[in-house]
This record gives sequence, structure tokens and C-alpha cells, in this order.
Amino acid sequence: MDPESEGSELHRQFDVLVCTGEMVFSGKMRCDFSQRLIDALNEGIRTETRSRLRDFLTLSEVTVINPKGGKAAVPVLHISKNNIIFVAQARSVAPEKPLTTYPFSQKLPVTIVAYAAGAATIQFRINGCIYIDSWGHITDTLETEERFIPLTQAKIAPAMPGNRSSFDFIALNKERIVSIGEISHK
Repeated sequence: MDPESEGSELHRQFDVLVCTGEMVFSGKMRCDFSQRLIDALNEGIRTETRSRLRDFLTLSEVTVINPKGGKAAVPVLHISKNNIIFVAQARSVAPEKPLTTYPFSQKLPVTIVAYAAGAATIQFRINGCIYIDSWGHITDTLETEERFIPLTQAKIAPAMPGNRSSFDFIALNKERIVSIGEISHK
């Protein structure tokens, strides 16, 4: 089987929703089987030419939704990661394979609220959990080389098209964060 084909066991596919503030893109993102969604966003994805696509996110079977609610279908689209506010995972098409290559590191969930914005005037409030190392701080996660940080149990306002506001996982672009803070659970 050709390793670059859609059905290859060397690749996995995620249904994602990509928000830039101005537009929302819904489609399929393909990456190496050993990569999680957050890894593919931060490390890049190998292309058919064996180069690594780092600055653009490639989606297939895309629905483009503009601010006025209009929709357009596009077979393949490349989105600049500089414009992405967040990427939300809908569901994995390929079965999950447990990865045992990473050493176990105790991490604690911290509930945060982040405000993020695009070039337009839309500002998003995102509540979710960020995992930090034991005795770590949010700044340890924010001050890494990674462009996207993972959030779980995320709630987004305003809601996305279709009135969807809750996602199990989103990858938040650190360059689009206006402010971020821990929520007290008192």
C-alpha cells in the first residue's frame, strides 16, 4: 500500500474545526499515525514530497463558513497557522493507538479562562483545562517553543456555527491569546 494514500495505516485523520475569527473551516486533517493532533500542529506534517509543512495547516473536504453564515465547499485548503485562533477536534476517524514512547510525567489539570482574538473585532472567551507538571505553573506551559497549547473540556463563547460551544479538545494558538488566568474553584 502506498504510504501517502488516504487509507494508509501510517496516517490518521482528524475531523477538525479551525477558527480564525474572520472565518471558520470544517474539514479533515491528516497526519502521521504516531502524532497526536497537538503534535501535528506544533511539529508540522509530512507532505507527499517528504518535506514538512510547518506554517500552514492542510485540510481536505473543507466547508468554509463566512461571518454572514454563507458556506462554500473546497476539496483542499491550506490555512496559515498565523491566522488560526484555535483548532477544535471533533472526532478521530482512525482508531486510537496507545503510545508508550513518551515517559510518564505527572501532570495536574488547571482550569483557566483565556481571551483570544483574531484580526477582526471578535474576541473569544475560552474556559478549559490545561495540564501542567506537578509543582509547575501556567507560565511554564506558556513560555515554551510550541505555538499551540492543548486545552481539554473547553467551552467557547461566542459559539461556533451550529451553536457548538463545547469541545473535548482544542489547540489554542498562543500568539492569539490576549490574556489567560487560572479560575478559582472556591
